[in-house]
Amino acid sequence: MRARPRHGARPSLLHPVRGLVGAGIRRGAASRLGAASRLGAASRLGAASRLGAASRLGAASRLGAASRLGVGVGLVAALVVAMSACGGGGGGKKTNGLERLSASEVGTRSIAALRSAPGTHVVGTVTDASSNAPDHYDLVMSPTTTRGTIEEYGQQTQLVKIGKDTYVRRARAYYTATGDSAAADLLADRWVRLAAADAAKYSYFALDRYSDSLRGYVEGLTGGVRQQKVDGDRAVQASSPDGTTFLVANTGPAYPMRITVTGRSTSRLTFADFRAPAAASAPAGAIDLSSLG
Repeated sequence: MRARPRHGARPSLLHPVRGLVGAGIRRGAASRLGAASRLGAASRLGAASRLGAASRLGAASRLGAASRLGVGVGLVAALVVAMSACGGGGGGKKTNGLERLSASEVGTRSIAALRSAPGTHVVGTVTDASSNAPDHYDLVMSPTTTRGTIEEYGQQTQLVKIGKDTYVRRARAYYTATGDSAAADLLADRWVRLAAADAAKYSYFALDRYSDSLRGYVEGLTGGVRQQKVDGDRAVQASSPDGTTFLVANTGPAYPMRITVTGRSTSRLTFADFRAPAAASAPAGAIDLSSLG
């Protein structure tokens, strides 16, 4: 016979429930803990992944920047080399080699270039000139013609040379200054074709003879040759101990740019516009002195 429970005592139904609840709580906690753990791990993994990606992106960015910088530096270096190959500093033009020659050879080549030029504009000033020499002239010359002005005896003469024909026009003051008042009444302010004897005075104002007249100064060019700029253009200077100097173009043809000639007087010559000038024609209505006897 089973013993009966004591009065008032009831079978405990709470223990199993508490066990179940406890188990549930423990399982829920474990589940939440596992989830949290997994979430944390995932979070850390994601952060690590993002950090790795950011690191790789930064590295790639730095690599790209370095690559672009390298390309930029390479382009600059290539440009510098290209500019150096072109001669640098003097407008990119190569020299004509005069800087490597002797002073006398520079002078010889400049005169040869002048004589063979299609034309030039020359301005000359002579100080302490003798009474029968021009003290200033401004002329455009070609192999066959010369046009411009000459100052002599304090007066201006207009000059046109075509081949062997020489024409001049002078004001009355010129004839008065030379003591030829009778000629002034006939010739003042009129174009005159000179007779051969009178034209000889201007014979050297032709491109070939003018060039040849400078040859005598080349032998004295025994000084050094140095490079310099003339009005922004590259040039070489050849000089002599007495002060004669030739400034000659250092690019292209060896045209003279400026020449200073010393001696009993000092002549300063400036050359420009090495090209064929406009065609010249004989002045209309010129008086032919050779026909006047």
